[in-house]
Amino acid sequence: MLIAQITDPHIGLKPGLLTGPVNPSGGLRRALAHVRSLQPAIDVLLLTGDLADSGQPQDYAEIADLLASALPAPADGGPRVLAVPGNHDLRASARQALAGVMPVAPDAPGEHLCLHVEHAGMHFIGLDSVVPGAPHGALGAGQLDWLQRQLAACPGRPVLIFLHHPPLVSGMSAMDACGLLHGRAELGRLVAAHGGVQLIAAGHMHRPIVGQLGGAPVVVAPSSSHQLSLDLRPGAPLACRFEPPMVGLYRWTPEDGLACHFSYVDPFGPSHLI
Repeated sequence: MLIAQITDPHIGLKPGLLTGPVNPSGGLRRALAHVRSLQPAIDVLLLTGDLADSGQPQDYAEIADLLASALPAPADGGPRVLAVPGNHDLRASARQALAGVMPVAPDAPGEHLCLHVEHAGMHFIGLDSVVPGAPHGALGAGQLDWLQRQLAACPGRPVLIFLHHPPLVSGMSAMDACGLLHGRAELGRLVAAHGGVQLIAAGHMHRPIVGQLGGAPVVVAPSSSHQLSLDLRPGAPLACRFEPPMVGLYRWTPEDGLACHFSYVDPFGPSHLI
C-alpha cells in the first residue's frame, strides 16, 4: 500500500500576510498533480488540516474542485482521499463542501469530525484535534474514549492514525506552544496498548519532522504552501521560508512494515542511471 499526505494548503491565504511567493492554490494544485504522477499509483491520500486559511465556504468549494479535477475517482483508479480539519478550518463549512473526503463516523464525539475507514486491510482513524477559536490542539475525553473504542474494534489489525496537531515536541518553541497541548500522553498509552498502529501522521508544523509515540512513528509532513524556518533556539520567533514543497509518502506491507519518504513536488530534472 502506498499512502500520500498533503497538509496545510491554507487555501484563501491573503497575499501580503506573508512576504514572498505565496500561492496556496497553485501549491495544492501542483501537489495533487504530483500525487497523481507517482508510480506505483497512490492508494490513499491523507489531507491533515488547515485546508483553508480562514474557513470561508468558497475556499472549501475550491478545494473540492481541485480534488475532482486533479485526481481520478477511486472507481477509476484514483486514491481514496480522507481529510481532517486543522485549527484554521471551520468544521461546518469544511464538512458541507468536503463530505466525500470527510466521512465522519456516526458515533463521532460531539462536534468533532472523527472518522474510521478500513481500506485494503488498513484501518485509517482520523482524529479532530481542533479547539475552536484557538491555534493549539487537544484530545479530550470524548475523542480519546472514541479512539479507544475504535482501536478495540480492530485488535491485531494495522492502524494508521492521522490528525492535524502532531503529538510530539519539536523544539520549535513558538509552534510547540500551539501544538497538541492536551491528550498526548493518553494517546501514547492507547497506541502502545493496541500494538498495531503503523503510523501517526500530522501537519501544523510546516516542516518535515519525525518522532515517536507509544512505539509508533510520528511523521509531520511539510506544507504544500510555505514552510517555517527551522530555528531551535528557545523563544525564537516564527519566520516563513519558501523551501521546496514535499508530500509525505508512506509504503506499507504486512511483511516489511512501514517506510516513510518525503517526495519533492517540483521537478529537479531527469534522473541519471548509475
